[in-house]
Amino acid sequence: MAVVIAQPGQGEKGQEMPMMNVPPNAQTIQLPMGLPPGLAYLQTLNEVLIHQHFDTLEIVTGFERNNKYRLCNSAEQQFLYAKEDTDCMTRQCCGNNRPFTMNITDNNWQPMVQLYRPFRCVGSLCWCCCLQEMDIMSPPGVTIGTVKQIWTPWSPKYGVFDQQGNQVFTINGECCYCACCTDIMFPVSDASTGEEIGRIIKHWGGCRELLGGVNDFRVQFPAEMDIFKKTLLLGATFLIDFVYFERNKNN
Repeated sequence: MAVVIAQPGQGEKGQEMPMMNVPPNAQTIQLPMGLPPGLAYLQTLNEVLIHQHFDTLEIVTGFERNNKYRLCNSAEQQFLYAKEDTDCMTRQCCGNNRPFTMNITDNNWQPMVQLYRPFRCVGSLCWCCCLQEMDIMSPPGVTIGTVKQIWTPWSPKYGVFDQQGNQVFTINGECCYCACCTDIMFPVSDASTGEEIGRIIKHWGGCRELLGGVNDFRVQFPAEMDIFKKTLLLGATFLIDFVYFERNKNN
């Protein structure tokens, strides 16, 4: 049986997906120096939907494959595409603990963002000494920030740091992040004021999640937030996915 792998502009069964057109004011948007022009899409958005690809071959064989995601606006128009780049042996042996590089491109395959997560054990015996972290680069090779886990005895907590090492956001999670049939909230707060300014929401995926272990997220933030910070929150979402929800595939 042939399996069609989703690419930018294609859905999970190869059907064409709605694409986000170039914003009318894209030429006038002033991007921070160094960021790829394709990230101008983020300028006017107040939320991004992230949909993991349902991989039929992985479900049938149980063979862990590189994760793929579509990043869409609120109208489900895809404007970015994310694909994990991890070797086969690492995926099979390390599971959701695995180090990975995530390459995020626009619909024309132009590199936009690259994420790098080093190996960190998430087992119960290592939870207080192997804290999670991720580097966020845009363009690839140029670090614009990091996401670091903050030790707590119960609920998840992460700090999001800019290029200078200043903490800009705090992300808190719920004590129970494995409940079925409900959304899981990760409120995002301004690190300096403590005011909640957004959310990372892991949506209950129904059959998609039960059968394939695939996850869907909604990242909310103020439309006027600068593109650097929006990009950092998108990167943080992928780390949260691997640490707390990727393990569901192996249960």
